[in-house]
Amino acid sequence: MAPVASTSLRDAPDGQAIATLTPHSTLQTLARDRGWVRVRAEGWVKETEIAPVDSSRTLLSAADLRVDPEGAHGKHVRWDVEVLAMATADPLRKGLEADEPYLLVRGPGTESALLYVAIPPAMVADMRLLASSAPVAATLAATVRVGRSEPVGVPILDAQSLTRR
Repeated sequence: MAPVASTSLRDAPDGQAIATLTPHSTLQTLARDRGWVRVRAEGWVKETEIAPVDSSRTLLSAADLRVDPEGAHGKHVRWDVEVLAMATADPLRKGLEADEPYLLVRGPGTESALLYVAIPPAMVADMRLLASSAPVAATLAATVRVGRSEPVGVPILDAQSLTRR
C-alpha cells in the first residue's frame, strides 16, 4: 500500500499531523476503523536527529482499543480528555458493575470517541466536584479494563488519576 499523493500521517483519526508521507512511501496496514487506516511506515533518519520519548507515554488511541480489545486489556494510558458528565452504571452498561460510578469523557486528544472511566471509591467525591463544572479539559491516567464494551463498543478505563488542565 502507498499514498496516492503526499498526505499527513496523524497520531489518531482526525488527530494532529505528525509526519508527511509521499507516494514513494510503503505502508503496512495494521487496522481499519470508520474510514481510517492505521499504518506502519518504514524509513531511515539520522541518529543525531532523534531522541528517546517518555516511556510512560502510550501511543494507543481509542480506535486501537476498539480494533484490538483483547490486546488493549491492562494497558496503561495517559490521555488528554474532556470530562462530559458523571453517572452511575445501570445493568445495560456491560463491563461496569451495577451502581459503579463512572465518568463519560470524550477523547483522547482530538479523537471524539466516547469513553467510560470507572472511578475508584477514593476519587468519587473529587470527580463529582470536577464533573459538576463539565465540560472540563483534563489529563487522565488509566488502565484499560475493556477495549470494546457491549452493546455499543465504548471502551472502559479504570482511572488512576484525573487532573484538570
